[in-house]
Order: sequence, then C-alpha cells, then structure tokens
Amino acid sequence: MKRIVLLIQLLMSALPVWAQQTAEQSQEASGQGESQNNSLTSGSALDYLNKMSTALRTLNYHGTLIYVNDGNVESLQLIHKQDSDGEYQRLVHLSGAAREVIRDNDTVTCYLPDSQSVHVGARRFNNHLLAKLTSSFSGFSRQYEFDIEGNGRVAGREATIIAIQPKDDYRYGYRFWVDKESDLLLKSDLVGADGKVLEQLMFVQLEVVEDIPPQMLKPGVSGESFTWHDGSVLASNEHSANVKWQIKRLPIGFSVSGRSKQLMPNNSEPVDYMVVSDGLASISVYIEQPKSNNQGFVGASRRGAVNIYGSVLNKHQITVVGEVPQRTVQMIAESIVYK
Repeated sequence: MKRIVLLIQLLMSALPVWAQQTAEQSQEASGQGESQNNSLTSGSALDYLNKMSTALRTLNYHGTLIYVNDGNVESLQLIHKQDSDGEYQRLVHLSGAAREVIRDNDTVTCYLPDSQSVHVGARRFNNHLLAKLTSSFSGFSRQYEFDIEGNGRVAGREATIIAIQPKDDYRYGYRFWVDKESDLLLKSDLVGADGKVLEQLMFVQLEVVEDIPPQMLKPGVSGESFTWHDGSVLASNEHSANVKWQIKRLPIGFSVSGRSKQLMPNNSEPVDYMVVSDGLASISVYIEQPKSNNQGFVGASRRGAVNIYGSVLNKHQITVVGEVPQRTVQMIAESIVYK
C-alpha cells in the first residue's frame, strides 16, 4: 500500500511551478546526429528537461504505463488535460487492487473501491516526480549534474536520454527518455549509487491529442455510497501544523518546503506532516501520537526504492519516508526536535 500511495504522489502532485526556461534545440547536421548528441553540454540537457517540464504540464495526452519496482510490475492508464480553466488528470490502476485518482487543478481525489472509501487532498503537499518535473530544472544544478547520454526508443517513439547524477550520497540519480516529437517524458529510471535501476515508470502506449473529452476524466465509480475522507482543508492550512517540531540538520540543498495537518488511512486524528525537498527528491515526515502504549517503530526499513526510518520523541512516533538513501531519512529522523 505504501508504494501505491507514493506512486499516486509521483503522478498527481506538484511543487510550485517556477518560471520556464525554453531554448531552441540545436539543428543536427545530416549524418552527424549521434556524434553531436554526445558532445552537447549540460546546458543543452537542461534545455531538454525544461521543455519536457512544459510539455508535461501543458499538452493533452493519454496512454498506458507500466511501473516496475522491487520485482513487481503494475499497469496504469494516465489521462492529462490542460485548458483555459486549468489542469486535470486521471490515473487508473489497471492491475492489482482497483484504484483511481482524479486531479482537478489543486484537488486530488483517490477512489478505493475495495475499501469503499474516497480520500480528498490538496495537491501541493504531496511528494512526487512527474509534477516536480513541471518545474524548471535550472535550480537543481547545485545538487545534480545533467548530461545527454544518447538516443533511445520507447512506445514506438524516438527519444533523447538525459542522465541526472547526484553530487553527493544523500539522493538518487535519474535517467529520463524525452520524446523528440512532443517533449513528453516517455520513461524514467530511478538509479542507485551503484548504477542499479531501483524503479522504472514507462509508457507502452501514448497519444498526444488536440483535446480530451470530459468523460475521459470522470471516475469509473461514483463513490456515492463510499466513506469520504476530506483532508484538503487541513492540507491547505499551513497554520494548523505544529511549528514547534523542527529539523535541526538537513543534507545540503534540502529544505522544509511545506507543513500541514494530514488525515491518514485508519487514523481519525490528523498528524503533523512536513515535506522536505531539494526540488527533485522529496521526503515525507509524519509525526503522530500513538493511541496505544506500544513502543512504536524505531529503526530502518526499506521497500524497494523507498527508505523509511522511525524514531520516538516526547511520546510521539516520527516516521520519515522517501525515495532517497537510508542515510538521508535517518539523518532527518534523528535531527527532529520539539521546541
């Protein structure tokens, strides 16, 4: 369940959109495309990524993806629309437990037919990748290096491969396949320090269209008889968070980008929630007071690419979760204080 939640965050949330930096791609001389790609600078790689961020946010498209993590494979349908009224998105899980996520501008609604429940939340405090990719990449250059690796082909479409390498051991690397025709992201790899692919998200079929009919964005279930959990008001009110919880030490480049109260599944009381981010990698911090007198979760755990670290302070359970190395979540968890 944790991986599904993080995948939903990956596809449905966003940090604030920064100014886009768009540059014209260099013209390739006939017969010299591959050699010119290999000689392009990191600045050209940033041009590709900034164009990709614009395409992800502004184009109308739909397609089928596969998500591979820790040996498990899932298939999903993604539909995206942008018009004068805003941005809309629908994500449908085609395998495994039935799940459907609808985004209407800054509101995200998750339908869970198996549990007969619907969860509503605010988009800006979720952690994740595709929407982080709708931000300018130029601000990430202090933490990452950008290079063009060459050419590839995904979902029958020609792509440029961009490598993003971290400059320290506190974050993972990425490899993106960017569509040469539409500038959309076709495939993404999350890469560990040893070069191993930790997880992969890839289109197997993609169509870029002029318009998306409204019915394509409607959920497959009405949810009328389901139990609704509305956390959008809590998440949109930063002043509801307990600011006495502070993080004394963060890896270079990371900062607290958001605070809120958040409703969690199987918990009627909202928990304190913080987002820690370097602009690309994101980490969730949950602080709650357990209902029982159990000792809580202390120590490290890992689920695929996700590292988790728990500690207990002032009778509160602190849980730090993120697609970052263990040392990062451990540093944050052990640096939290109550002032």
